[in-house]
Amino acid sequence: MRELTGYHEQAKAPASIVVFEASVISGDCAEALQTLGFSVITLALNEDNVMGLMSARPDYVLTINFNQFISEVCELLKIPYLAWVIDTPCYPIYDKAINHSHSFTFIYDAAVARRLRQSGVRQVYHLPVAANLERIGQIDFHKQDSLADTDISFVANLTRTEYRTSILPHLSVQTREGCSRLIDSLDRPDGFLNLSAQLGGELISAIKQESGYLLAGDRYLSVAEKLAYLLGREHSWQERIDVVQRLEQRFRVAVYGNNEWQAQIGSYVGHANHFTEMPRIFQRSKINLNIIRSFVETGLPMRVFDVLSCGGFLVSNDKHDLHKLFNDGQDLVIYRDTQDLLDICAYYLEHDEERRDIAQQGRVTLAQNHTFMQRMTDMLSTVQSELRGEPGAFSRWYR
Repeated sequence: MRELTGYHEQAKAPASIVVFEASVISGDCAEALQTLGFSVITLALNEDNVMGLMSARPDYVLTINFNQFISEVCELLKIPYLAWVIDTPCYPIYDKAINHSHSFTFIYDAAVARRLRQSGVRQVYHLPVAANLERIGQIDFHKQDSLADTDISFVANLTRTEYRTSILPHLSVQTREGCSRLIDSLDRPDGFLNLSAQLGGELISAIKQESGYLLAGDRYLSVAEKLAYLLGREHSWQERIDVVQRLEQRFRVAVYGNNEWQAQIGSYVGHANHFTEMPRIFQRSKINLNIIRSFVETGLPMRVFDVLSCGGFLVSNDKHDLHKLFNDGQDLVIYRDTQDLLDICAYYLEHDEERRDIAQQGRVTLAQNHTFMQRMTDMLSTVQSELRGEPGAFSRWYR
């Protein structure tokens, strides 16, 4: 297997890497890789381009989230395949292909990566997401448009869940109540950590029989773990609605996302483009809300890095990576529950200077530690170590 470096040592020519396009961050990765000296080829993710790897034979391949078909092709060609997983759940990572010898998988949630290692997947690592400050710096934040300045903004989709649409309507009262109790248990910050252990065979059988829903696991994902994700998604659906409804009773709130919000809240504004509109929303809002879904165990979504990169003030619910990567009260502010969130919002809306100081420091911390250049460098260093026969570090932040 060839070493993953920006240049071939003998030919002095740039090593080539195919970056398959995704809706977000693939362009940021490609830009960083070019700066590191790679010859970058960006391709749409489709069957023709995947099979085209057979003839193109690049030195390396990178995707956002894991793709088992690309992993199979790269294994056949003996090309290092790098996957950066930024979503939860990302079901393809539980396929047997993730354990191919030429696949290197970097996951933004350390708990998921660690559990895969415990299941026997060797080349899997923790890598948080990042920000592209150069791209953000090119945005005209003074542009006149319809994006309203507001007290509190929340930019997020509201996703109707499989549990709500395909399972819940068919459940008996007893089974429905059992599921409801488990969903309610996710109100605790650590509720999801033990959820799959509470999902016994009797409840799983009842759900399968009553709903007819095809509830199946995978090589590295049990049926109980799959059901835990389904229940976790339902909890997060409810949580987002409840929190926004509480906030809009007291404050000026603007929610941007898909139109699923429209029937649930009064503060829905509409869709916001990720690259052009979101940054201006983040900078102009006095407070930017981040509600990390309950089934995300330790990791941080792109929203954290996007808000801070724009100099926005961020208030977030708690996840372990917030304490690993940032400082509560200095870079951003963490809330414990909805009442705490209401109190925090009221305080910082009355303390402009403190709010601005925290937003400024958050951007400084981001620039120092959380750029795509740093993430690509960490990724390449890890893969280089493995190619030399030396175990790559699991994480810069976790042992």
